[in-house]
Amino acid sequence: MTTVNSIEDLNAHLPQLVVEARLRGPEFETAGRIASAFADKLKHAGLARMLVPRSVGGLGCSLPDWLEVMMQLAEADASTAWVSAHAGICSGMIAASADMRLRGELFADPLACVSWSNLPRVTVQELKGGLQISGSWAFVSGCTVASHVGGMVILPPLQEGGLPRPMVALVPVAQATIVETWDPIGLGGTGNHDVRFDDLFVPHYRTFAWPAASAAPDVDYPAKVFVPGTWFISNGAAATHLGLARRALDEARNELRGKVERYSARPLLEHPSTQRSLETAEGLWFACRAGLREALRSVWETASRGEPLSQAQRLNARVAAVTAVQRSTEVVRMAYDAAGASAIRRSGVLERLLREASCLTHHVSADLPSYEQTGRVRSGVEALSLRV
Repeated sequence: MTTVNSIEDLNAHLPQLVVEARLRGPEFETAGRIASAFADKLKHAGLARMLVPRSVGGLGCSLPDWLEVMMQLAEADASTAWVSAHAGICSGMIAASADMRLRGELFADPLACVSWSNLPRVTVQELKGGLQISGSWAFVSGCTVASHVGGMVILPPLQEGGLPRPMVALVPVAQATIVETWDPIGLGGTGNHDVRFDDLFVPHYRTFAWPAASAAPDVDYPAKVFVPGTWFISNGAAATHLGLARRALDEARNELRGKVERYSARPLLEHPSTQRSLETAEGLWFACRAGLREALRSVWETASRGEPLSQAQRLNARVAAVTAVQRSTEVVRMAYDAAGASAIRRSGVLERLLREASCLTHHVSADLPSYEQTGRVRSGVEALSLRV
């Protein structure tokens, strides 16, 4: 299988991947994971390496490029998009912050793919040469198709009065245990299970500090885009929901074609209430997509100049992403309601889209409390932090 090394080649392969994801989405949901052979196709196509510089084996894509690809995948299958988006973000952070040896281990292999979580239930002991870790992480997205897994650990301050040290620890998946806990209402194919380390030693080169705003990436890439905060993680949820919403609107119109009102025999697609509902949803979807595109364009242009992101840029990127997630869920519901009684079929597409759109609204990067976090910073109540 040919390995893709540019955005142009990826875009050439993307239509075929989209078709297969659309056809196999229900299969992935039933299985609770993306099929391994299809996951390998995604990896060879460079989906996990989009935000990795070309100098170390990536595609060197921009955040706007990444957003467009993820939205197309999500329109086909939300689980495929979420796993791909998560893997791409993890790889981008590794390219910006990890030890050169770990970068070499991962990016020399086109089938390498990372999955981690920042929800630790672990004990950590610092030893010479590495960390001894026991415990588990919850919601490790895509761990069933990853080559390396792990998660964030919090180490104590180096000196009294200092700040705790958030680190990411990774190992080859064969050294860890995947505990199958994922039983969701939707996004079943993401395989967001727990990952457990059983008294496992992780050498220092497979750990790295969570990126800091003052970090100076040593790669020829605008890696300053991966500054502290949750804003870049929320973009994966936003891309997934925008794709879901687009699919729902199209599927609703497909459901309505040929249907007539029971008493007047008037085509339902001509009914004023149908048009008002669907066009309101279209406008909401368009505005959310435009806002996220603009936020990521601004972020990327600044990062490309080697400049740190401003507070306003981080806030806008987070708010645009959270709004895209929350309002896209409304769009899916509006499409579902407009489609009529046939939308409730368990074998239908719209009922699955409705379930899938009900999941990432609870993700810590895109839930409603996210507005409280950005609002407190924007109002000057608290300082910009990792939470934004």
